[in-house]
Amino acid sequence: MIHPIKFLMTSLITVILYTGCIKQEVSVSTINDLQKIEQKPYLYTKEIAPIPKDVQNKLVQNFVQNYFYPWHIKKITFSYKDATWGDMYTKKEVYSENLTQISQEWFDAILDKANFKAFDTLRKKAITTTNAHLKVFPTVSKIFYDPNQAGEGFPFDYNENSSIKINTPLFISHLSTDKLWAYVESSVASGWVKVSSIAYVDKKFTRRFESSSYYMSVKDDTNIYKNGYLLSSVELGTLFPKIKKGFVIAGKDYKNNGFIRVIDTNPNFQKLGIDFNLENIKKLSMQLIGERYGWGGVLENRDCSSMTKDFYAPFGIFLQRNSGAQKKSGKVLDISTLDNKMKKEFILKNAIPFQTLIYLPGHIMIYVGEKNGEPLVFHNMWGVKTIDKDGNFGRNIVGKAVVTTLSPGKELKNSAEKYTILNRIQSITIVTR
Repeated sequence: MIHPIKFLMTSLITVILYTGCIKQEVSVSTINDLQKIEQKPYLYTKEIAPIPKDVQNKLVQNFVQNYFYPWHIKKITFSYKDATWGDMYTKKEVYSENLTQISQEWFDAILDKANFKAFDTLRKKAITTTNAHLKVFPTVSKIFYDPNQAGEGFPFDYNENSSIKINTPLFISHLSTDKLWAYVESSVASGWVKVSSIAYVDKKFTRRFESSSYYMSVKDDTNIYKNGYLLSSVELGTLFPKIKKGFVIAGKDYKNNGFIRVIDTNPNFQKLGIDFNLENIKKLSMQLIGERYGWGGVLENRDCSSMTKDFYAPFGIFLQRNSGAQKKSGKVLDISTLDNKMKKEFILKNAIPFQTLIYLPGHIMIYVGEKNGEPLVFHNMWGVKTIDKDGNFGRNIVGKAVVTTLSPGKELKNSAEKYTILNRIQSITIVTR
């Protein structure tokens, strides 16, 4: 886990990225919020509102039902058109990892490999046996919009749909023509996953795996062992069924069929639905604060919505994978028509610390309380949008999980005021309602 590094910079560092005569201005400086607000999310509320036990029990039931739903469907739950949404990139000017424009010939070969004429014909159940990634296309190659434009290029790889954890149930639509990739539906996202990262499962396996007792890792980078031998490292928010013999992780044989592996007891596993109290909020938030930004899970880091998802999971609160879906996960209050002053007043009055998400298009945050009458949020953010005197956009990079006001970087002389977080907030969602 990457923890916050406190530093002062007396001058702005400007990095100019060139390709030909085009340039993108990327600034790296410490915004005032990170200097003036102590980066401890739990500090800014006087009292944590408890979640009634009957409510939390229902949340846990909902979590389990959502988590395992891919094993309870008989066909893919979305259309061919929805499954092939990524084809839009074939008609756009996009670039590969070597920053050259991707050709139509390359896309033609990838689309042929994707084998969508076999969509929803295999209909097999599976499970991840490693931490894995869901791709838009069956390839590890990168897809970027013009890297010379602000907010594009690394880390925004549009072939990276989502990371998924070990022990994640899947439903397989079909395989790529080379049999190395499976197009799958999970509880949070769909896409292409390497066949080497999954195992096929049958009714016997799913009955044993879907026990009545579930535990979750409450610590990042937790090593798991079997008979003292290291098997893997798991992230905060990884689910483990518990049977009489112990905790379960999926294994697979040489035919790629899954089997139940019982692993050693681990002190970092707690029963799903941990108490919603200050101690646990502190424990989870302080692991996430300062983590480097990772679009779609790139380099095993989190973006805004994967951070919120993993923060809430141990409490038994299920969130979808992207911000647009997460905003619907509870009682939604629309504040899009309010001016900025009224938005802040509304949030201070109605938002419940650590039980409320704040949404704007493309971004999601956790409300944590207030300081000097300013609402504060905990979020993993890429940066502050900037604009130069000629109207060209740039970025002042933050690139990690932080606690800020709703107007981070507003003191920057080149801050794009129209595009601040506060201006663009549309709603708040109370996830426990």
